[in-house]
Amino acid sequence: RLHSTGMGIWAKSGGINSKFGLTSTELLEAINMLEKEQLLHKFTMIHFHIGSQISDISPLKRAIREAGNIYAELRKKGAENLQCVNIGGGLAVEYTQHEGANNRNYTLSEFSGDVVFSLREIAKNKNEPEPDIFIESGRFIAANHAVLVAPVLELFSQEYDEKALRLKEHNPPLIEELFDLYNSVVEKNAIEYLHDSLDHMESLLTLFDLGYIDLQDRSNTEVLVHLIIKKVIKLLKHKNFNEILQIQEQVQERYLLNCSFFQSLPDYWGLAQNFPVMPLDRLNRRPNRSASLWDITCDSDGEIAFNAQKPIFLHDVDVTKEEYFLGFFLVGAYQEVLGMRHNLFTHPTEFSVSFNDDSKGHELTNLIEAQTILDVLDDLDYDTKDIERRLKQHIEDNESLDSEGKKDMLGRLYVMLSENGYLRTITTKGE
Repeated sequence: RLHSTGMGIWAKSGGINSKFGLTSTELLEAINMLEKEQLLHKFTMIHFHIGSQISDISPLKRAIREAGNIYAELRKKGAENLQCVNIGGGLAVEYTQHEGANNRNYTLSEFSGDVVFSLREIAKNKNEPEPDIFIESGRFIAANHAVLVAPVLELFSQEYDEKALRLKEHNPPLIEELFDLYNSVVEKNAIEYLHDSLDHMESLLTLFDLGYIDLQDRSNTEVLVHLIIKKVIKLLKHKNFNEILQIQEQVQERYLLNCSFFQSLPDYWGLAQNFPVMPLDRLNRRPNRSASLWDITCDSDGEIAFNAQKPIFLHDVDVTKEEYFLGFFLVGAYQEVLGMRHNLFTHPTEFSVSFNDDSKGHELTNLIEAQTILDVLDDLDYDTKDIERRLKQHIEDNESLDSEGKKDMLGRLYVMLSENGYLRTITTKGE
């Protein structure tokens, strides 16, 4: 148990008050016990751990020096077969996808160089042999092996198009002004008109609360403001990206994803761990919609909210006509085993992608289907046989259905229970 500690969420893994390891006094007692039982020659390795995802190299360097001196001192105490130092985990994964917001301040080369140099110098200065070095960086090794792929089911603003606009013969003056802003906005005045429309919306919502405008007026307000936002983004998409950055919080889009963050990204929910996310197609087009992401669970925490310091930008797509998939990267460490059946969502369907040696093709292997609804209920100790019996009895007791109708409903029910809880959609390709 080293005195040195790491940094960040898992810093408590190290230090004199850590849950793990032996103190100096306990180490000496252990050496005496081994010697007394004539087992000291079996003592070949020391191990320490100061935390996962160590962002700063300095605490690690201190820990390596401390462990190196403990190694040398134990050898001088008679542990002549001690020849290995296991430095545990801690090698950080670079999760960030934003410039200037790195998760670690060192490279892999610097990390390995500092470890080897420090232990070698201590061994040399204390006239002991250089130890063999072991490392257990599970996160660093495993994170890259998995990607979560989730389709976008809906964009929040898609319902706001001109078809939804129901202007009256006589509209409140501010709505008339919004309509005029929408029709007259051009690249030169785009930012100004956007700000005007947002101000008008606040005023109109206040008028609705006070009872001066009706629900149709409120709906027209929302539709017009969303239409103006879309038009402004379209006008500015070829301009300097900084102009969109200035209005990103005001024009953010909500993307509904067919996944569960609790199940597939538990470290995001539990530890605020950000994972790189990007669209898997349209990579030749600049995304211009600042985005927040919603999963399909009935929990308000199932959201990756928009963050102006770490913004996500996605494309403006019509998912009723074309598919749009997002990829969440570096999810191969801990996410699968920590994933919970919150809201009764099971793990998504999994498979391995094997690339051919010529790099010209690939194949999908090791397909593992997501659990069915009945499987999940069974795992949570529900009596699925009793559930099936009761549902079947309810259908049989339904006097509004004839025998064919009951048979059809029962068949549909069993199909539903034999599938997983994620939504199934059919996308119609556009012209």
